[in-house]
Amino acid sequence: MLQSHVETATLVASEKGKRLSSTFTRSARLGAVGAAAALAAGALLVTPAMAEEGGAPATLDEIAAVAFDAAGVQAVTTDGSQILIKTVPEGDAGEGGIKPYSADATSAEAIAQQYSNVAVQQLPEAIKAFGENDVVGGQGYASFNDAGEGGYCSIGFPAWSPNGDPAYISAGHCTGDGAYTTSYLTEPATDPANGGEGGVIWKDLGSLAFAQFGGPGNSTSQDTSEPLTDIAVFDVTNENLTLKPRMTDWSTASQNDLFASSQPITGVKNAAPGDPLQRSGRTTGYAESEVYDEGYVMVEDRIVKGFGAQITTIPGDSGGSAISNGAAMGVLSGGIEGYSWWADLDLGLDQIRGAVGDYQVMLDIAEPAVERDMTERDGSFTGSAPANSMVTITGDIEAEVPADDSGYFSFPAPNEVGSFDISLVAKQGYNVSEKVNATVKTSEITVDAPGITSPENEMSTTEVVTAITGTGEPGATVMLQGDAEGTAMVADDGTWSVETELGFGAYTVGVTQEFKGVQSEARWVSFQVVPGAPSIATPEDGGTYEEGQLPSVVGESGIEGAMVDVSIEGDNLTEAQLEALDAVGDTEVVGGTWMVDFNEQLAPGTYTVTATQSTAGVTSAAASATFDVVAASEEPGDGNGGGEQPGEGGGDDDELAATGADMNSMLPLAGGAAVALLAGGALLALRRAVRA
Repeated sequence: MLQSHVETATLVASEKGKRLSSTFTRSARLGAVGAAAALAAGALLVTPAMAEEGGAPATLDEIAAVAFDAAGVQAVTTDGSQILIKTVPEGDAGEGGIKPYSADATSAEAIAQQYSNVAVQQLPEAIKAFGENDVVGGQGYASFNDAGEGGYCSIGFPAWSPNGDPAYISAGHCTGDGAYTTSYLTEPATDPANGGEGGVIWKDLGSLAFAQFGGPGNSTSQDTSEPLTDIAVFDVTNENLTLKPRMTDWSTASQNDLFASSQPITGVKNAAPGDPLQRSGRTTGYAESEVYDEGYVMVEDRIVKGFGAQITTIPGDSGGSAISNGAAMGVLSGGIEGYSWWADLDLGLDQIRGAVGDYQVMLDIAEPAVERDMTERDGSFTGSAPANSMVTITGDIEAEVPADDSGYFSFPAPNEVGSFDISLVAKQGYNVSEKVNATVKTSEITVDAPGITSPENEMSTTEVVTAITGTGEPGATVMLQGDAEGTAMVADDGTWSVETELGFGAYTVGVTQEFKGVQSEARWVSFQVVPGAPSIATPEDGGTYEEGQLPSVVGESGIEGAMVDVSIEGDNLTEAQLEALDAVGDTEVVGGTWMVDFNEQLAPGTYTVTATQSTAGVTSAAASATFDVVAASEEPGDGNGGGEQPGEGGGDDDELAATGADMNSMLPLAGGAAVALLAGGALLALRRAVRA
């Protein structure tokens, strides 16, 4: 039986705030001073006078070496003319400000007075890492009941409530069957995933909205027709927190910034055996594996539907996230040494939806992009964004336009010629993309997309494509994109050609033209370069073979390494014969030849064998040969050796000697150019030309 991975704790009061035991205290000291931060010039409160005249100047490194020993010092910088020791107000970062690093520390003011180029500036508050208030998947939290009883767990996925408010998803058993209703973030730097021994209660987090562990109503039902899950959702009540659609790898936990080392959550999927798996939790941190199995597992006394992986997790990891290359799959339910089990996320979301509304996993969606950034005045610009999202354009152009099912959107251009700076944001449901900046331009003219004359759209050819050709505006510059590159000038007669060398494969090529500084939209063409059909040497088309004398299908191809697929049709084929041929599968061209053994005898009748060859993801046309199989003839001996062999009697029980028709394997000749045909032992040199 698997154990759930919630770690029990008791919330007690102290003068320093809420904590999990008398030995755990709220962090009073800021992380590394070098953490990312940006301060506006106006945030500096005062700049005291320089040191008394006559003091020696100092270097930045000299001051930095001693200043951080002084209480309250946040930074040592230079503006090019003087060195600034920046401090925070007394008590801002804990009792007495930031604690000095040595008992011999002097004050920032005392240091500054010793040098002619050093001053002290006071900051309005302590510098904090920007990600300190960001909440991500895999982060630690604790939840409690009114009596202070509860435990540690991990956040699975940041989420949206039905009203678009922040929430988070975790495991149902982390709530003590719904008893632990209040939750708090634990400080990342002190969590076990960062080498800590416990977990400091750090920030208020949220309140329970719904939980289920096992069957509906937290039952111990073993009826697998019921929704058996381990899921919980909390509404976030701390307005200072910003939930992010990401999962942390814990490598920046020492700075209390889990967002800085996280990967985006871009969708939701059902887990399947073999899927790559990445997981995160507050106790064991980040690890990678793959989905091993799926189904139902007894976690303590409850059955949970989900999936497993051969990886170890321990108490405190419960509720933590499991994703597969960005797609959310489940929350950790329990495990044993070397094996862990996650509750299926889709099933859990269904239960949440039915009970308290449509909570959704928070997703990191792609930024919109402008694709046609030049048009005539009063025309339109086009771009791409997440499908069915709403794109908001701000700046020199203001617009809000929808993206269609394919992600295409357009917005109007001003009725004037010029250059316009804009910003774009896409919103899909409650998910909002990052903002991107772009510059678009208008002109007096419109340039249409160029025409493409060769290759034709959706065509298939066995010849290497050596050029893309078409028509356009004389003097315009044509540019290829997609699966081919190159440029050309449109000639006076309106034609253009760009040299290429496209061999076997499937291609999609786009073409634009630029004329007088205006670029057209792209015109696209898709085509394939496929191998020629392989030749079939035996059976010969129109040939006749005695029953039992056609054990192999043999042919030739000029494409070394191509895979040849062979099939056969006929009125008298048996199921066993079809299965035998299907079991052979594809065969590879080696030395210019290929062969498929066909050991099931064909009954008398008419048959057609078909062969295609594939390489570089494309398949040739089919070659075929139609032939007859007749019953074997039995000629009695005439006393003159007609049915007898030298040295043998001619009795009725004598066997016929072996002939060339009994051969059942290819006999390679020089260079593999000829094969032994299995009809009378005759040899046929295969010299047929094979196209590309």
